Amino acid sequence: MIVKILHSETLLFLVICALGFNSPVCGQAPDWMFTLEGAYVGRFEIPSDEDGALNTVDARLDGKRSGAEDGFVLQFAKEMAEGIVKEAQMWSWNFNASALDMTAIQDGQRIESQWFAAPKGLAVNLTRGGTVDGAAAIERLRLERLPGQLRLTKQYNLGDGEWILQWRYILDDFVAED
Repeated sequence: MIVKILHSETLLFLVICALGFNSPVCGQAPDWMFTLEGAYVGRFEIPSDEDGALNTVDARLDGKRSGAEDGFVLQFAKEMAEGIVKEAQMWSWNFNASALDMTAIQDGQRIESQWFAAPKGLAVNLTRGGTVDGAAAIERLRLERLPGQLRLTKQYNLGDGEWILQWRYILDDFVAED
């Protein structure tokens, strides 16, 4: 009798634990995030205001896994006219919301956002609501892994169905020379 009671209580405890708590496996980053790991070098492109041509500068991305295995720490570096500009970001997978929590440090300020992911083949589209020049917009960050190359493209849509390029990184795998 006591064994039956303990057995049923043990089963109840295991069910409650399974439903109520996240295991480390559940919080692990999705497969597409692992494309961020490593060093990449290439270019950063941003449209110029005048004629739609692209301004291009040298760029680098370094990505390392976070200790919790639920995301990555990224450092972006661009060689601008005023020197090398660096930006740090933390990308963490939020298992409960099925979304990417992104924390960036820009100009000493912490900026947090949440993006919803839609993997498509070799790419993933991250989408969120936001503003561009004070107008409501849908923002899309496309992360695409090609053989030997990583592309990050940020676009926005003001509701008219047209996606406008905001900026783009085109980066190659970094290979150290001996």
